[in-house]
Parts: sequence; C-alpha cells; structure tokens
Amino acid sequence: HCKKLSLELGGKNPCIIFADADLEKCIPTVVRSSFTNQGEVCLCSSRIFVQRSVYETFLHKFVDGVKKMHVGNPADPMTTMGALISKEHLNKVKSYVNLAAEEGARILCGESVEELKLPDNLKDGYYMFPTVITDLRDSSRCMQEEIFGPVTCVVPFDTEDEVISRANNVKYGLSASLWTQDVSRTMRMGRKLEAATIWTNCWMVRDLNMPFGGMK
Repeated sequence: HCKKLSLELGGKNPCIIFADADLEKCIPTVVRSSFTNQGEVCLCSSRIFVQRSVYETFLHKFVDGVKKMHVGNPADPMTTMGALISKEHLNKVKSYVNLAAEEGARILCGESVEELKLPDNLKDGYYMFPTVITDLRDSSRCMQEEIFGPVTCVVPFDTEDEVISRANNVKYGLSASLWTQDVSRTMRMGRKLEAATIWTNCWMVRDLNMPFGGMK
C-alpha cells in the first residue's frame, strides 16, 4: 500500500527585482515575503537580487521597512514578528549571521547590530530581530543553505541572463518571485528559472487546490 504524502524539502527562494519594478508596491511585499512567521516558511524570500541601478535605493527603503517591524508577544496586536520554534533553532539561525560577519558580509540591521529589549515575561523566549545581510558571495553558506529564520540576503545584479544563472545556482527549486513591468521578460524568465512556483509582482497569492512542490 502507498500512503499519500507530501515531502517538505525546503527552499532558498530568489526574489528578483528589476530596475522597472514599482518599489512602492514591491518593498512592503518583500519585507513580508522575507519575514512572515519569523521567516519560518519554506516559501519565504531568502535571496534578494536587485538590479544595480536601483540597488542602493531599494536597500535603503527595504532596511527602513524592516526596522519598523515589532518583535514581541504574538498576542499583542502591535507585534509583527514573534518567537522562533525552539532555542536550538534560534541558536542555529544566529550562527548563520555570525558566519556571514566572519566572511566579511555587512549586517545592515538586526542580529548582532541591534539590542533586542524585551519585557521580563518574554526574556526567556526565542526572539531575534529581523536581519538583513549584504556583501555576500553567491557561494557563501548564507546564500546556499536554508536558514529558515528571520534572515535575508540582498545582493546586486546587472543582467537578466546573469541573475537567472545565479538564482538557479542552489540545490533548491521551490519558488521564486519577479518584480518587473515587462511582461515579455516575465515569460522568458518563467521558462528559465528552476522553481516550481513563480510569482510576478506579488507573493503568496495562490490557490491551495493547486499542486505544490519543487522541481529539483
């Protein structure tokens, strides 16, 4: 007998932002796609590729948006990010941030650069700030391995062919998201990106009746 089941094999999902993207719509959505449920979502955006001509503008506005997130008790209506699943997992996620710093990356906000102040009743919880890392090599562990926490990496790119190659350069093939006004580009990239679910100018818009899975 064969039991019906779905295997969760993880993701290291690219979010690709072109110079013609609507940043006012894009940035709040990418903040959400990076840090929903403390980043403990297999479909979260954990590698953000931004076309070089808008890279600095995006980075500045994105970090500002991330810093507005409120870490705390999920029962508090003001909270936008709660605790991670366990102490062991919290330590694992923090170890990736430390590793990135050791490799020469820049931590723009979050873990190791900001002090998390929590009320006494939450101090033993598994909380950390949402963290944004840049200046990483594509071969670094933070760009290759699923961290499954509130950590995302932002790097620049120049051309369409280049970013397709870099986005595909991981062992995962779960999902991707594109931000562009160019429909022809969307169709070209949709055929070349090695991801089973590809969103355009949105994230997590789906019908749960549809098949779900990866392609590697």
